[in-house]
Formats: sequence, structure tokens, C-alpha cells
Amino acid sequence: MRTYYRGPDAVITDTHFVWQSPAVKIFAIDDLDDVRLERTVGGGPSGVEFSLGFGLLILAVVAGLKFGAMAATPLVVAIVGVALFALRRRGSGHAWEIRARYRAEDVTVYTSPDPRIFNQVTRALRRTIERRALRQSYGLVAG
Repeated sequence: MRTYYRGPDAVITDTHFVWQSPAVKIFAIDDLDDVRLERTVGGGPSGVEFSLGFGLLILAVVAGLKFGAMAATPLVVAIVGVALFALRRRGSGHAWEIRARYRAEDVTVYTSPDPRIFNQVTRALRRTIERRALRQSYGLVAG
């Protein structure tokens, strides 16, 4: 079995694409069709982050009105912390995805925010798919 790419989060061989995301996903190369690249843009804060930030803001306003500015200061610091956490988790907001039709279902085969690693994975998958076409054209694959 030939290995085209082996990295920290993916392995591509002549027969399988293994994405070692939080849940390992394994795709048979011969079952991937309509492979395409897409750039995604990250959304805003999650519902939990938004709710937490909004709740802290209301609490800070009420504490500031009732007990003075000194009582609201720790809550304002917490609001800034939640905002920084949400922005840091979001990163640049952009990621690249490899999407394909796999056994009649549209799936995300791989995603990465790092363009260098994404391009390495993409090149390896291209080589694998090109070799698949050669194997099929020579009649070396039953189908």
C-alpha cells in the first residue's frame, strides 16, 4: 500500500483517506466523487458565548447602578475575557475544506485553517485520485 501523505491529522494511502479529527473518519478513495475545495468563513460567537456575554453585561449594568462602578469592574473584566476567548477560539475565521460525495452523501472529507498543511493534503489526494483513474483505465480494478 502506497502512502501519499502522513501528517498529524490525516493519512492518505492509495485506498483510504483517514482524517484524525476529534472523531476519526475513514473514506475509501474509490467511493469519493465530485471532490471539490471550499473556503469557509467562521461565524460569530456561539450561542453560549453570546448568552454569557449578554448576561454579564446586564449584571454589570445592574451592579453599577445599584452598588457603584467598583462593583461592576470585575464583571466588565469578565465580559472582556469572554469576548477575547470567543475571538481567539474563532481564530482568523477562515478555513479550507475538502468536500465530496461519498456513497451518495455530501460530506466534509477534511478541513484545516492552515493553508500549507491543507495544500499538502490536497496534493496528496489529487495524486491518489489520478492514480485511481489510471488503475481503472488499465482494467486493474473490478467495478
